[in-house]
Amino acid sequence: MDAGTLDLKTIFGQDRRHVVPLYQRPYVWEEKKQWEPLWTDIEAVARRVLADQSTRAHFLGAIVLEHQPKQTGCLETRLVIDGQQRLTTLQLLLEAFADFCKTSGAEQHHKALAKLTRNDDPMNDDPVEQFKVWPTTVDQEAFQAIMDCGSPAELRKHYEAEEDASSVDHAIADAYLYFHRRIADWFAEDPAALTPRLHALLATLREHIRLVVIDLGKEDDAQLIFETLNARGTPLLPADLVKNHLFHRAQQAALPIDDLYKAHWKPFDRAHRYWRKAVGRGQQARARIDTLLQHYLTIQARDEILVSHLYVAFRDHATAINSPAKTLESIGQYAAMYRTIEDLPPTTRAGLFVERVAAMDTGTIMPIVLELFVSCGMKTAERDAALVDLESFLVRRMVCRLTPKNYNRLAIDLLKALADGSGSPRERLQVALLASQADTLRWPTDEKFTTSLLNDRLYRTLTRKRLRMFLRALEQQLHTGKTEQVNLDNRLTIEHLMPRQWKKHWPLPEAAAADAGDRRDHLVHTLGNLTLLTRTLNPSVSNGPWEQKFSQISRHSLLRLNKEIEAHDQGTWDEAAIHARGKSLAALACKTWPRPMGA
Repeated sequence: MDAGTLDLKTIFGQDRRHVVPLYQRPYVWEEKKQWEPLWTDIEAVARRVLADQSTRAHFLGAIVLEHQPKQTGCLETRLVIDGQQRLTTLQLLLEAFADFCKTSGAEQHHKALAKLTRNDDPMNDDPVEQFKVWPTTVDQEAFQAIMDCGSPAELRKHYEAEEDASSVDHAIADAYLYFHRRIADWFAEDPAALTPRLHALLATLREHIRLVVIDLGKEDDAQLIFETLNARGTPLLPADLVKNHLFHRAQQAALPIDDLYKAHWKPFDRAHRYWRKAVGRGQQARARIDTLLQHYLTIQARDEILVSHLYVAFRDHATAINSPAKTLESIGQYAAMYRTIEDLPPTTRAGLFVERVAAMDTGTIMPIVLELFVSCGMKTAERDAALVDLESFLVRRMVCRLTPKNYNRLAIDLLKALADGSGSPRERLQVALLASQADTLRWPTDEKFTTSLLNDRLYRTLTRKRLRMFLRALEQQLHTGKTEQVNLDNRLTIEHLMPRQWKKHWPLPEAAAADAGDRRDHLVHTLGNLTLLTRTLNPSVSNGPWEQKFSQISRHSLLRLNKEIEAHDQGTWDEAAIHARGKSLAALACKTWPRPMGA
């Protein structure tokens, strides 16, 4: 048996076939669980290469290959015993990049990538032997279609799909379309930097993506090794490796490790069910303690930390600090604050922030939140004011449909501002949030925010969870010290005041313009026509006439959001009423999520 850590240039650089046996399962990787995390890691490495920063290799796991006797006139062949999903995905990614290069006129890069996807043996007569990887039987037709088509457009034609379809209902083809789309998006960020970005992504794929390759000899039992690698067990967490590293160093320094353990690490072990519980969804789920350590290291290093590199990055950081005792103490401090944040009641402003950020799925900014809690200490008013600014930034961008894809880099910039700027933490944060006017990082003004609130179909552009959070926040803003406490839980549902099915009870005026129906179909999904009701009240009033509907809402709903409807009711509910209520709620939203004036 030979085993080694190899980059893709080495694995795919020589003329060799990697054949998946017919008894292996078909290709099953998916966008959320595998493709997206893989691309996120690759993109992060490519950005570091582009910036000429020190770059660690990204390890994609292990593959097991079994040597096959070489027949005269045939290429060297390996059976893929384990790792076929990885190898197939990498070939699809490389092919997508190669096709992008070809259409971009990057001929040299296209040729370099072709060396990683195709064998070049002039003595080969069998056309399928040109492919470096040949999948299992059920996937071969789709794989060859991808490799022959040369572009997403041609692949969609092959599957008779729509011109802009993101899926053709085949996992292998969909993977190719996904990676081509993400590659195109990455280059579209800065069209003027096409050549350096081509170099960076090519170098990343050829040199910085690595696999542990186990090449079995004749005497090795392939099935036994496969079962051993895939045996069920309890793997070590990165946190376990961090713990062992820190206490090993403490022991080497003759520090009182028993006292250090009791003071700083025992709380983790005592509450192991909490700290080792996986949080997050799908492939992104990981133990809380690993999430904490990732946030902590992001704060300390002020750099993006990939979870796949967590232990190595932590080891390097801890070695640079050269004080395991101080590192353990610091981790304990941030761990205590992490639990404090998770346990905040929604009746506090900070608790509302945490609840709303969870609804927006913007967890990448949590290192900022953690650092604000630590840096502000007991100054809760200062901390909460900073959280309001950050929430305003996120909500306004969400409503204006501005991309969240650079929030990981934003978090790094804000951490640097908190550490190096002048003024209070809130002032430093505010200056940093206002610094950019680019769409990727700007803080929308009242004018832009209001325009989106009045004109965009929020019911369509926001997920139900995000829209419900938005409407609940407006309701909470309407409460005063004299307002009774109402439980605004997630059992409230979103209701259209003028129903989506309006034609039966809500006829248009006889003199209405020809496009009045289309404009009304658009308007019913805008802010002025949306509210919250209980699950039991919602169906009973949904599509009825306005008089009946308004009567039921007025009688049963305790929400201020619904009491305010009366101010816009003129005996009917039409376009003018929706627009007037929309303007009122937009002004309320600007007050709920303020932005500094004149900035």
